[in-house]
Amino acid sequence: MTVAPVLKTAIDSKNNHNLEKIIPVITQALIGETCNQISFSYGDELKLHFGEMTPYEHPKLAHLLKGSWRFGARATPCTVKHQGQILVVTSEADTDEQTAIAKEIVKQLEHKKLLDLTVEAETIRLTLSFEDDYQLILDPDLEDDSGLAHWELFMPTEQILAIGPGYFWSCKSIYEP
Repeated sequence: MTVAPVLKTAIDSKNNHNLEKIIPVITQALIGETCNQISFSYGDELKLHFGEMTPYEHPKLAHLLKGSWRFGARATPCTVKHQGQILVVTSEADTDEQTAIAKEIVKQLEHKKLLDLTVEAETIRLTLSFEDDYQLILDPDLEDDSGLAHWELFMPTEQILAIGPGYFWSCKSIYEP
């Protein structure tokens, strides 16, 4: 197992454009993987599983599968587009019924291959581009004071890339505190 050193930094005017260069390098192996599973957990946390699906190691979760790449976003509004047309903006779902419909639209990305992943350093906007001209766009609230990451990517190398809260990001071993 190879574990890269911990990278952690605040995004500021000097290095914010470096983020746009660093993230694609870190996530390069994810491009071309298929999103095999999309789910929503507690608090409507969005979870996307890419790559090889294997059982969880914990005995109580052994009946569930996880992707070799696992992406999660907490309380971060997202937009799904298809051929440039907006299908849904999750932050506009005000009722339980609208939320259920929004989740079904997001699930349209299941079984689609990821073609590109880009981050806009100024806004921390993340765009995941999928085959068939679909896009999942996450627009983090940079004023959120929850202390939670806007989004995280668990990698097969046993590392985690975390963006947020605010303009902070890190890439470290899953075993680091």
